[in-house]
Amino acid sequence: MNRKISCLMVISIMGMGVLGGTVQAAENKVAEYVLDPMMVTAQRVEKSDLDTPAAVEVLTNEQLVATGAHNIQEALKFAVGISYQAQGPKGISQGTMNSKIVIRGVEKGTLVLIDGVPLNQSGRYNLDNIATEIVEKVEIVRGGGSVLYGSEATGGVINIITKGTRKNSISTSFGNYGQQNHAINLQAGKLGFSYAYDKLGQVDNISDPAGGKPVGNFYNVTRNENNNFNVRYNFNEKLYLTHTYNQSNAHYVYEYEPQNNAVNKNVIYTVKEHMTQLHFDNKDIKAILSYTNREQNNYSKANKKVGSIYYPKLDSIENAGYNDKTVALDVQKNWKFKKNFAILGFNVQKDDCEYDQNKLTVSTNKLVTSNRDFSRNMYSVYGQYNYALNDASNLAFSARETWTSGTEAEGFSGQNYNKFTPEIEYLYKINETTSAYAKAGQSFMMPTFTQIFGSGNIVGSGDLKPQEGNHYEIGLKRNVNNHAWRLALYNYKIDNSIESKWGSDGVYYTNEDIRNTGIELSCQVKMSKYLNGNWSVSYSNPQKYSTTTEYGDTTIPKWRDYYGKIQLTGGLSYTKEKWSGALNATFLGDRTRDIDAEDDMKPYLFTSLNISYKPKKNSKIYLNVDNILNRQDITTTATSSFYNLGRNFMLGYEYSF
Repeated sequence: MNRKISCLMVISIMGMGVLGGTVQAAENKVAEYVLDPMMVTAQRVEKSDLDTPAAVEVLTNEQLVATGAHNIQEALKFAVGISYQAQGPKGISQGTMNSKIVIRGVEKGTLVLIDGVPLNQSGRYNLDNIATEIVEKVEIVRGGGSVLYGSEATGGVINIITKGTRKNSISTSFGNYGQQNHAINLQAGKLGFSYAYDKLGQVDNISDPAGGKPVGNFYNVTRNENNNFNVRYNFNEKLYLTHTYNQSNAHYVYEYEPQNNAVNKNVIYTVKEHMTQLHFDNKDIKAILSYTNREQNNYSKANKKVGSIYYPKLDSIENAGYNDKTVALDVQKNWKFKKNFAILGFNVQKDDCEYDQNKLTVSTNKLVTSNRDFSRNMYSVYGQYNYALNDASNLAFSARETWTSGTEAEGFSGQNYNKFTPEIEYLYKINETTSAYAKAGQSFMMPTFTQIFGSGNIVGSGDLKPQEGNHYEIGLKRNVNNHAWRLALYNYKIDNSIESKWGSDGVYYTNEDIRNTGIELSCQVKMSKYLNGNWSVSYSNPQKYSTTTEYGDTTIPKWRDYYGKIQLTGGLSYTKEKWSGALNATFLGDRTRDIDAEDDMKPYLFTSLNISYKPKKNSKIYLNVDNILNRQDITTTATSSFYNLGRNFMLGYEYSF
């Protein structure tokens, strides 16, 4: 009862609050709190929030840092309309089972961009590998966005914009659970450089044995390390080159509860990512040439097992992983007329993936290998025409045609796809501080290589269909008396959503429909010169039309609930003279497991506190406290239950020069 009362008290307080507006480290004043920020992602051209016919959110570096998070996965859990999923503490992923940010209930529908370039490869992205230290801001567009950005944007788009010109600084921090974080930012003329190192020590019992496979299996983390590197060179105002490198290592230990914590196996998950981009922008023409490479590797040692009993004797050694490579060119031309505006662009993309698996059985000295190579070409042409009906009304027509060729694995041809996706948007500017909008459009997502051809324990499904969605939304935006009010009502139905099932010979994918109707209300408040606030309330009803059980057996078709229905977010930020602080919280209630039994799940309530003191203009001492209430919340929605980290803190120092 006391815990429930404490939770309600925090939520009530947060109803007055903000997602992290805080002071800039190098200045002794309140960071500018913009009620009508500018953004590019929603329309591919820069527009203010009031002039954008979509539900959007812009989070600055100061706001991200004020959450106390050191990676983007953790920082975004306080955003509006988002469900947080993680395979371990601090948002870490478990190999190819990556942690996710789910927008409006679409699990496989979040497109992540780095400086406008898709990060998703083979249906995966790793936000836990991206340090807040290298990010200038994050732009979030909620709702299907496939028309302007292509496959995978069926739930929404997250555009992570890395730092351009950066201030010189160095920081270090330490905390409990073996936590460390160290970072450096340097700017020398046209060249900017950032590096961040983050470490989490040993954490035991990060999952519930009752939900393990087999039942009784649970996980410990003995180490998790991340290295993040970003460099940018500005040739001139129109041309710049950027390279980002991320590396993570997570050591998981699988144990078995009925046998006095007998070790099942040790697994080291490694991810290495390279992202190189050349950007050209003269306002009329934008072009991006990019290369993205992600290597995901799982190295495991399994102990001997007889029946359901594990013995402390090495049985097998396995090394398996994916190597994804993408080369892409995106060119966009803008035209401005008297009152109208047009965009026309094309995208050419070459995707390659290599899968390698080597398993040695120690007792027989038998080595089994499996190697698969996949490739696909993707082409897109997209456009938008903005037509001013009058001084107050604007109508935008958008369309995209996407098709693939050369889909194959070791010479075996796979299915190629083509899809036309239209969208229409209407914006009515009631006055200078108020606007209303309505939109209707389509989205789609193509199957990945492994879903089509299979690899490892995944059985290929050659007849898998791309998922296709119809999205509808109306909204109202109003800035008045230092308040920024945002209201959105949406509905979507996605046909042939790509869902995983367990079969007798492994995991396979099938098509099922999903749908959702929801409402989002948020408000940002400039309470005073020193105090900022934010709160939001969201309600939705995400459902899935199941025709088979989670184990692939045919069942009576029905719509069933999954994920959560009620979300509350909020916080406060205060800055005066040498002191600043931010308090954040997010609550997700009425949760349902994504399994046949539709088991209820307890709500999660994530909280964080950030306090900093500046003894001098160029120095800062800060304290981050995460999970203030020391709750054990479940961060997954399937059979296995992974937990967040208990109450934890980090104390640090930053020096600017």
